[in-house]
Amino acid sequence: MDQVRTRARRRTLGQAATVAGLVAVALVGGGVAVAQTRHDAGPPPAAVPSISVAPSASVPPSPSVRPSSSAPAPVQPSRPPARKPSTDPAPPSSEDTPPKVDTEPPITKITPAMMLQPEDVGTGYTMGTEAGGDWTYEFGASNLQCPRTEWRKPIEERGRSFHGDPAKGASVLQQTRLHEKGAAARYLASVRSKVAACSPPGGQTVHIAAEGFAGDESLLVVFTQYGGYVAKNILVRKGDVLTEIGSKPSRSDKASLALAAKAAARF
Repeated sequence: MDQVRTRARRRTLGQAATVAGLVAVALVGGGVAVAQTRHDAGPPPAAVPSISVAPSASVPPSPSVRPSSSAPAPVQPSRPPARKPSTDPAPPSSEDTPPKVDTEPPITKITPAMMLQPEDVGTGYTMGTEAGGDWTYEFGASNLQCPRTEWRKPIEERGRSFHGDPAKGASVLQQTRLHEKGAAARYLASVRSKVAACSPPGGQTVHIAAEGFAGDESLLVVFTQYGGYVAKNILVRKGDVLTEIGSKPSRSDKASLALAAKAAARF
């Protein structure tokens, strides 16, 4: 009986040892596998310490720009810099300049004060009220057979004469006429055209020696007649008044123009 129990105890101990061996083998095998797995994965990566960079004190940090959800604002065109006003006076333009207006009232009557005065012709002359008519432009043009001018009778006329040394036959004669509107200007235009068209016979001549020297309009007409006799006629217009002056003997061109200026000043 005791032998049976001894054998059974041995058998139980043998099975337990076998089981324990198997368990030990399994544990050792598992540890090797775990160790092998950890060895193959390698060591874990070392942690990199974070480095904080402090902004410089001299440079302010840039402000963060947040994107705007609205549409961008339109760009305004650049304007040129304002110019400083110039101190130089601007030249007047034709639009800014008002038209010239004759402020003098029109002449409606020829008065004695509008005629030449004794001091205008020089010393040694006496004044008369008649001028005659054998010295005018019309008389000289007719003698030289020049074309007739467009002559119209004036509204009013006045004559004056100045007589100097009788031995020399010195005289200054003046005839002043008031014409209807525009007639005096048309008459002088006619004189210009007829003088240009005149061809006197026998070596006689007629020409305009000067113009535009007094009043609104003026002419100095010179006739050379038979025998070398020279006659000069001064015609000066101011508005619708026309005055004509002749001298015997004829004065120089310079003296004639000076006399014309004095006559225009009397208007």
